[in-house]
Amino acid sequence: MVTIGQLRAALAILRAEVEQVAAQVWRRELSGADTPGVEHAMLAGLLYRLLGAELRRALSDAPDLASLADRARAAGPGAVRLRDEDASAQAHFEAYWLTDRIAQLYDSADQVPPPLAAAAYTAEATRTLLRIHHDQDRGGRLDAGYAYWETIIEQLDRARALARSAHAAAETAPQVPAQSAPE
Repeated sequence: MVTIGQLRAALAILRAEVEQVAAQVWRRELSGADTPGVEHAMLAGLLYRLLGAELRRALSDAPDLASLADRARAAGPGAVRLRDEDASAQAHFEAYWLTDRIAQLYDSADQVPPPLAAAAYTAEATRTLLRIHHDQDRGGRLDAGYAYWETIIEQLDRARALARSAHAAAETAPQVPAQSAPE
């Protein structure tokens, strides 16, 4: 496990605004007394976000689609195997991260557009399905009465209805040219 000191060193090299982020985190009321754990998560989360933004830029700055594909393959989780990486737990974590990111978009919207609402429902369903997979992968057995099955189905039904609604609205709206991808 990476230490708090190592995280701080990496963030210092990247000139991250650690104190500014820390001020925002420590302003919030914490439910427990796990200050070192919260600090570790805060620093790791900041590094994750900075590196994620850098990866996004590295991919989006590709000069053409072939380069984009090469860069995406080189950066993707399937590119190399890492010793001790738990792919199932990581996928569940990244689905959780996605639901949190979508919630951040929700907070900034006056009215939530149907595509964003549909994305939120599918992300929640994905997160729950990955949790089920993770549990089953470790020997857990779930029957048809498992409480989350109905919730997942409802979330997917809502997402489908919202996507259909957005699609219908798009078909009747004036057409605006979409921005093209890199060539």
